[in-house]
Amino acid sequence: MRIWSNIKKGFDFVFYIRPKQWVSWDFFKNSTQKTYGMLKDLYTIPSKGRVETFYQALARHGLTLEDVEQLKRKFYFLSMVFLSFSIGMFLYAADGFFNEQVLRGIGAVSLTIFLLAQSFRYHFWYFQLVEKRLGCSFSEWLNFCRN
Repeated sequence: MRIWSNIKKGFDFVFYIRPKQWVSWDFFKNSTQKTYGMLKDLYTIPSKGRVETFYQALARHGLTLEDVEQLKRKFYFLSMVFLSFSIGMFLYAADGFFNEQVLRGIGAVSLTIFLLAQSFRYHFWYFQLVEKRLGCSFSEWLNFCRN
Protein backbone atom coordinates (compact mmCIF):
# COMPACT_ATOMS: atom_id res chain seq x y z
CA MET A 1 0.00 0.00 0.00
CA ARG A 2 2.79 2.37 0.74
CA ILE A 3 4.21 2.06 -2.74
CA TRP A 4 0.82 2.76 -4.34
CA SER A 5 0.30 5.91 -2.26
CA ASN A 6 3.73 7.21 -3.28
CA ILE A 7 2.97 6.55 -6.94
CA LYS A 8 -0.38 8.30 -6.55
CA LYS A 9 1.31 11.36 -4.99
CA GLY A 10 3.74 11.45 -7.90
CA PHE A 11 0.93 11.42 -10.43
CA ASP A 12 -0.88 14.15 -8.49
CA PHE A 13 2.20 16.32 -8.85
CA VAL A 14 2.50 15.60 -12.57
CA PHE A 15 -1.19 16.01 -13.31
CA TYR A 16 -1.85 18.97 -11.02
CA ILE A 17 -3.99 20.82 -13.54
CA ARG A 18 -6.16 23.52 -12.04
CA PRO A 19 -6.59 26.28 -14.60
CA LYS A 20 -9.09 28.14 -12.41
CA GLN A 21 -6.33 28.76 -9.88
CA TRP A 22 -3.74 29.51 -12.55
CA VAL A 23 -5.75 32.39 -13.99
CA SER A 24 -7.22 33.43 -10.65
CA TRP A 25 -10.77 32.72 -11.75
CA ASP A 26 -12.37 33.83 -8.48
CA PHE A 27 -10.69 37.24 -8.63
CA PHE A 28 -11.68 37.66 -12.29
CA LYS A 29 -15.27 36.68 -11.54
CA ASN A 30 -15.58 39.06 -8.55
CA SER A 31 -14.01 42.01 -10.38
CA THR A 32 -16.26 41.44 -13.40
CA GLN A 33 -19.35 41.37 -11.18
CA LYS A 34 -18.30 44.57 -9.42
CA THR A 35 -17.62 46.32 -12.73
CA TYR A 36 -21.00 45.22 -14.08
CA GLY A 37 -22.70 46.48 -10.91
CA MET A 38 -21.01 49.88 -11.17
CA LEU A 39 -21.91 50.27 -14.84
CA LYS A 40 -25.49 49.21 -14.13
CA ASP A 41 -25.74 51.82 -11.35
CA LEU A 42 -24.23 54.42 -13.67
CA TYR A 43 -26.95 54.02 -16.27
CA THR A 44 -29.88 53.58 -13.89
CA ILE A 45 -31.99 56.71 -13.55
CA PRO A 46 -32.54 57.40 -9.84
CA SER A 47 -36.06 57.93 -8.66
CA LYS A 48 -36.97 61.38 -7.45
CA GLY A 49 -36.91 61.72 -3.69
CA ARG A 50 -39.17 64.37 -2.29
CA VAL A 51 -41.11 66.82 -4.38
CA GLU A 52 -41.35 70.24 -2.79
CA THR A 53 -41.43 73.86 -3.78
CA PHE A 54 -38.66 76.35 -3.22
CA TYR A 55 -40.42 77.96 -0.28
CA GLN A 56 -41.16 74.60 1.34
CA ALA A 57 -37.44 73.79 1.13
CA LEU A 58 -36.62 77.16 2.74
CA ALA A 59 -39.03 76.44 5.58
CA ARG A 60 -37.64 72.93 6.04
CA HIS A 61 -34.08 74.25 6.30
CA GLY A 62 -35.07 77.26 8.39
CA LEU A 63 -33.75 79.84 5.91
CA THR A 64 -34.99 83.34 5.29
CA LEU A 65 -34.94 85.34 2.07
CA GLU A 66 -31.96 87.32 3.40
CA ASP A 67 -30.07 84.05 3.82
CA VAL A 68 -30.92 83.17 0.24
CA GLU A 69 -29.56 86.52 -0.97
CA GLN A 70 -26.32 85.87 0.92
CA LEU A 71 -26.09 82.39 -0.58
CA LYS A 72 -26.66 83.80 -4.07
CA ARG A 73 -23.80 86.28 -3.65
CA LYS A 74 -21.55 83.59 -2.18
CA PHE A 75 -22.27 81.05 -4.93
CA TYR A 76 -21.79 83.62 -7.69
CA PHE A 77 -18.51 84.80 -6.16
CA LEU A 78 -17.23 81.22 -5.83
CA SER A 79 -18.20 80.38 -9.39
CA MET A 80 -16.32 83.42 -10.69
CA VAL A 81 -13.26 82.58 -8.56
CA PHE A 82 -13.15 79.03 -9.89
CA LEU A 83 -13.71 80.29 -13.43
CA SER A 84 -10.81 82.74 -13.17
CA PHE A 85 -8.54 80.05 -11.71
CA SER A 86 -9.52 77.72 -14.54
CA ILE A 87 -8.62 80.37 -17.13
CA GLY A 88 -5.25 80.84 -15.47
CA MET A 89 -4.69 77.09 -15.31
CA PHE A 90 -5.63 76.77 -18.99
CA LEU A 91 -3.02 79.39 -19.89
CA TYR A 92 -0.50 77.50 -17.77
CA ALA A 93 -1.38 74.29 -19.65
CA ALA A 94 -0.99 76.03 -23.01
CA ASP A 95 2.41 77.31 -21.90
CA GLY A 96 3.38 73.79 -20.86
CA PHE A 97 2.42 72.34 -24.23
CA PHE A 98 4.11 75.25 -26.05
CA ASN A 99 7.36 74.60 -24.17
CA GLU A 100 7.10 70.85 -24.90
CA GLN A 101 6.49 69.90 -21.27
CA VAL A 102 3.69 67.47 -21.93
CA LEU A 103 3.28 66.16 -18.38
CA ARG A 104 2.90 69.67 -17.03
CA GLY A 105 0.35 70.41 -19.73
CA ILE A 106 -1.66 67.25 -19.05
CA GLY A 107 -1.69 67.92 -15.30
CA ALA A 108 -2.77 71.50 -15.87
CA VAL A 109 -5.55 70.44 -18.25
CA SER A 110 -6.89 67.99 -15.68
CA LEU A 111 -6.88 70.74 -13.03
CA THR A 112 -8.60 73.06 -15.51
CA ILE A 113 -11.38 70.53 -15.99
CA PHE A 114 -11.75 70.15 -12.23
CA LEU A 115 -11.91 73.93 -11.72
CA LEU A 116 -14.48 74.30 -14.49
CA ALA A 117 -16.60 71.59 -12.88
CA GLN A 118 -16.51 73.45 -9.58
CA SER A 119 -17.40 76.70 -11.31
CA PHE A 120 -20.36 75.00 -12.98
CA ARG A 121 -21.48 73.50 -9.68
CA TYR A 122 -21.62 76.82 -7.83
CA HIS A 123 -23.13 78.69 -10.77
CA PHE A 124 -25.84 76.04 -11.11
CA TRP A 125 -26.71 76.46 -7.45
CA TYR A 126 -26.76 80.24 -7.98
CA PHE A 127 -29.07 79.74 -10.97
CA GLN A 128 -31.49 77.67 -8.92
CA LEU A 129 -31.61 80.33 -6.23
CA VAL A 130 -32.21 83.08 -8.81
CA GLU A 131 -35.00 81.10 -10.48
CA LYS A 132 -36.40 80.05 -7.07
CA ARG A 133 -36.92 76.54 -8.38
CA LEU A 134 -35.29 73.29 -7.36
CA GLY A 135 -34.42 70.44 -9.71
CA CYS A 136 -33.63 72.53 -12.77
CA SER A 137 -32.11 70.88 -15.83
CA PHE A 138 -28.86 71.52 -17.65
CA SER A 139 -30.67 72.95 -20.67
CA GLU A 140 -32.50 75.46 -18.45
CA TRP A 141 -29.18 76.54 -16.98
CA LEU A 142 -27.74 76.87 -20.47
CA ASN A 143 -30.64 79.08 -21.55
CA PHE A 144 -30.14 81.17 -18.39
CA CYS A 145 -26.48 81.71 -19.26
CA ARG A 146 -27.28 82.68 -22.86
CA ASN A 147 -29.65 85.46 -21.77
